[in-house]
Amino acid sequence: MPKNILIAYFSHGGENLVDDQIVDLGENGNTKIAARQLQEALAEKGLKSNLFEIEPLIPYDRSYEGTLARSRQEYESGAAPLIKDGPNGYEAYDLIFLGYPNWWGTLPAPIVSFLRDHDTNGKTIVPFVTHGGQRFLYSIESIQKEAPKASVTPGFAIAAPYMSQSPAVIAEWLGENLEKLA
Repeated sequence: MPKNILIAYFSHGGENLVDDQIVDLGENGNTKIAARQLQEALAEKGLKSNLFEIEPLIPYDRSYEGTLARSRQEYESGAAPLIKDGPNGYEAYDLIFLGYPNWWGTLPAPIVSFLRDHDTNGKTIVPFVTHGGQRFLYSIESIQKEAPKASVTPGFAIAAPYMSQSPAVIAEWLGENLEKLA
């Protein structure tokens, strides 16, 4: 079983899609909520993990529409914004759960920045995504492109319209897949 587990995630606070409605989640976006639930589920399995939030230097708009507009512009231009410094001791992590919302069918730009800024050689990356119906779509291929020397394993997807069910989705996925990550 991996000894050094990092849960690195990008999440958008403010307005998010939850149970088919736009709701203001304050500082907690769907992916941040899922990351914390993942950490709790790993702890229940006796595994220690560290959380790290990937944050762009220029925060996204808190409104759902404003975030959609910026994320679309980044997607279309291929922009990878500057992000805040990475986690201390990154080199020691051998298993990285990488969480993000599926924006435009692929990775949000801060995740691209994180992968470009951090050496993923020899690491195992387990993606987890919050989405509005597209699951991973092209994001796994994007991770493999940005982290070609990492092992990218199948992860889990949580539909934003059903966030209330995310603890069960995470627990079921861990129950079925945790031993495979050893």
